[in-house]
Amino acid sequence: DDDFGQAGTLVREVFDDAARDRLVETLIGQGQGIQRDEVLDRFFWYWTSVDESIGARVRAGIQG
Repeated sequence: DDDFGQAGTLVREVFDDAARDRLVETLIGQGQGIQRDEVLDRFFWYWTSVDESIGARVRAGIQG
């Protein structure tokens, strides 16, 4: 049972660079509205579990 396998495959193998960029921009916009640290930590964990690169880009976009 892999909760993140299909999502990771979608991001890495189906999305092109432009689609990944749009996803990251959307996630940064959503994540910037999160006020509680524990929720933001879970947000980062979730997207890093889907794809490490996406997670790192989202974290960098939100935390600067």
